[in-house]
Amino acid sequence: MLSKVITISQQKGGSGKTTLAVHLALAFIKYHNLKVAVIDTDPQGSLGKWFMIRTEKKIPNDNLTFKTASLWGAQYESKTLKKDHDIVIIDTPPKIESDARPSIESADLVLIPIAASHVDFWATGAIVEIAKKANKKILIQINRSSQRSKLITKTNEFIKSLDLSATKTIIGNRQIFAASMGEGKTAVEKQKKSNAVEEIKNLSEQILSEIKQ
Repeated sequence: MLSKVITISQQKGGSGKTTLAVHLALAFIKYHNLKVAVIDTDPQGSLGKWFMIRTEKKIPNDNLTFKTASLWGAQYESKTLKKDHDIVIIDTPPKIESDARPSIESADLVLIPIAASHVDFWATGAIVEIAKKANKKILIQINRSSQRSKLITKTNEFIKSLDLSATKTIIGNRQIFAASMGEGKTAVEKQKKSNAVEEIKNLSEQILSEIKQ
């Protein structure tokens, strides 16, 4: 059993943290046969709403566990869950600053989603600083962006300026991600083959490679 914790964190709202969390969870289950737990620490409860829809529609949750916790409670919850799960994913709220510390300190990997946008660049510094102080492995995920965006080059320059690594996969701003979540599913459950599925599958492989090192 891997027993690894991934904390997805970003100060800016709308960065796609929850969408990324559930899609990675289902990709780890579907493509890698792992047992995964997701923890919702966001008071908005989007992850919980998604899981509730799954439950109401009787969508199979084999190898998937859902929990809620405060940002501080996530540290205890993740420690408990990793005993019998391969991966625990902590979904955090925006604008958390120092409150993020317990969730970040629990992590084996801190995944920070950013769009190809200067506004996202400005919001990233505080989380990076907390994660670096905690001596955590950090990975930047370019999210909800087009590879053809004129800002992709600037985004990569920004990541290098932080002395950080980014995944090789850019997750596009695709309708299927949001649409599938509204049904209590994910793109990897709705589609067999598509750009969205390929992106999530590739990302899951890259993240597994990182946390196994």
